[in-house]
Amino acid sequence: MSAKIVGSLQNTLSKLNALQKPVVYNTKVALEIAKQVYTKEGMAVPTGEQFAQAQQTLQKSFNMSTLKNLTIRDVAKGGVVAAELYTFFLVGEIVGRRNLIGYDVEPAVEHHEH
Repeated sequence: MSAKIVGSLQNTLSKLNALQKPVVYNTKVALEIAKQVYTKEGMAVPTGEQFAQAQQTLQKSFNMSTLKNLTIRDVAKGGVVAAELYTFFLVGEIVGRRNLIGYDVEPAVEHHEH
């Protein structure tokens, strides 16, 4: 029994070890591309002032007085936008599965231990 567990564990560790090199390589490539984009686009780390400005904008957006001033038309527009986003998500799921019907899930088999 323990030999079976040890063999299974060794098999899993060897598979993880085999994945290590491709993962490290792909991570390095992704970081290098990100550095190139960062420099090419002239990006910079946000300053404390920019963080404070963003925080103030968010606080104004979620202020209760602005929610009270919403009209039915504004709420309807927001609902349409939310429905569009949800539809795009669903279409993306269908494209990703390459199938209109859901994922092919195997039914769970119950194991009874004695």
